[in-house]
Amino acid sequence: MSKHYIMFEHQGASAIEATEAPDFTSHENMPGWKARAVEDAGTFMFQFEIEPYAVEYPIHTSDEAWLAYVVSGHGILYAGDAEEKRTEGVNYSAGDFITFRPNTPHGWMNGNDKSVILFTKRSN
Repeated sequence: MSKHYIMFEHQGASAIEATEAPDFTSHENMPGWKARAVEDAGTFMFQFEIEPYAVEYPIHTSDEAWLAYVVSGHGILYAGDAEEKRTEGVNYSAGDFITFRPNTPHGWMNGNDKSVILFTKRSN
């Protein structure tokens, strides 16, 4: 089980508190997609773990800005339109950063390796 270490100031010095990090759980009835999230320090972090050849994540939007980092794996990131149809795609791979501006339709298709993608946004 992974940990969530929280560092804080206590009586003029730093201290560390350890809690259990959340487990991965199935994501929105999407076979092959697991997710976990933590919110702290004014930031919301979301981590996808995607199995090889998982089902395609359909075109969708978020009304918030997100920044993603591809920790491992590869696949295709799709742009889309208001009718949730693909308009173009790019190959993503480990080491890539992806910025999602608010209300930009996008979808995903994972490749033949397990992928891990970390997302972050400001807390609400």
